[in-house]
Amino acid sequence: VDRNGKILEESHPLFTESLSPETTAVMTDLLQAVVKEGTGWRIKALKRPVAGKTGTTDDLRDAWFLGFTPSVVTGVWVGYDDRRPMGKGETGSRAASPIFLYFMREILKGKPIVPFEHPEGVVITKIDAKTGLLASPFSEKTCFQAFKKGTEPTLYSPKPGQAKPGEFFQLDMDLSGKAR
Repeated sequence: VDRNGKILEESHPLFTESLSPETTAVMTDLLQAVVKEGTGWRIKALKRPVAGKTGTTDDLRDAWFLGFTPSVVTGVWVGYDDRRPMGKGETGSRAASPIFLYFMREILKGKPIVPFEHPEGVVITKIDAKTGLLASPFSEKTCFQAFKKGTEPTLYSPKPGQAKPGEFFQLDMDLSGKAR
């Protein structure tokens, strides 16, 4: 589109679905956690559903944030063309996500807030954030996570000290905290 709004070129790409809607919804849910409580935390300032991922090379030469809402996909890369390191602390979270935030704030200004949709084959389950098992009265931190129907956890998180790391998959308990 030129400055007068005249369409200069149009593209009609062909799309092939490579992931099921259920897998896409679960992945989107996981990527929203990056924004809600992970390295993409700055993006919460948009106050709308956003999924994304920060990235940084080991040598600090490249940093990026790739993110999306239900209507817009944006990628930001930061680095030097000559591949020299950017300096200590210049990560995707620190260097790229603020640029993503600024751009998305402008592009989404005045647009309605739209949630990500979950297809029928996806269930939202309250889990223990530490164990990944169903939340129990003993869970210190919980979160809601999307699962393909039939893959959600079926065991409750144990009482602290009742299970050893790596063995909790074998422990089955009821909500009272008593092992069955």
